[in-house]
Amino acid sequence: MRPLIKGGHNESVPSLRSFKGIATMMFSFFKKKIVPLSVEQQLLELRKCGICLNSEVELEDLFSFETREAHEAEPYKDIILALGMEIEREPYTPICDKLWLCDYERIEDHGAYVEILNRLHTMTDSILPISNISDFVDVEGGVAWLKFDFNGNRIHWDAEVDNDWLDPNIIVKFDELLQTHQNNLRIYSNHTDFGQNAFFCCFTQTEFTHFKTLAKFKIFEIDEQS
Repeated sequence: MRPLIKGGHNESVPSLRSFKGIATMMFSFFKKKIVPLSVEQQLLELRKCGICLNSEVELEDLFSFETREAHEAEPYKDIILALGMEIEREPYTPICDKLWLCDYERIEDHGAYVEILNRLHTMTDSILPISNISDFVDVEGGVAWLKFDFNGNRIHWDAEVDNDWLDPNIIVKFDELLQTHQNNLRIYSNHTDFGQNAFFCCFTQTEFTHFKTLAKFKIFEIDEQS
């Protein structure tokens, strides 16, 4: 009988390299293929989450940083981020009110937190009775605050000063106001995967559940962020 062991190796046992090759082939076979999808079809699906282009936005505004072909090759990967940006021309307004890819380095002077509150107010369909907004920003002095009227009360929020960085607790507090106002809108976010930017969005629970099936990044209720 021919011996199984020859030269210190069992010839009937495949090598580790063979196993790796087989595993690679199996992974490639079972890996889910990305099916291209037109930009128009992606936008139709995103409408189910309440996401749509603002009235002054043209379809070409979505292609400022990625081509149509790139958006269609990997559906929802970059188009969701593009929808959170502003148009790259006058009047430089948001592409979509419900999504916001926010640069944290934006607090330089008075008016910065007023702008942020107005953006959040628009994002949430102006559902909160907010008016008479004012702020104060002194980066060198280390003082910043935001004031506004809400339900007959004057609200004052102090903001932490860290050079020109936005204090995200302001947005957390806004979300807390949403919860006290007996509506089903919430602020969701990812502030860990986009460098000095954070991604914010506003949805009902039903819209958010569908959005999570489309987005290619993690997204959480803002008060769940560490």
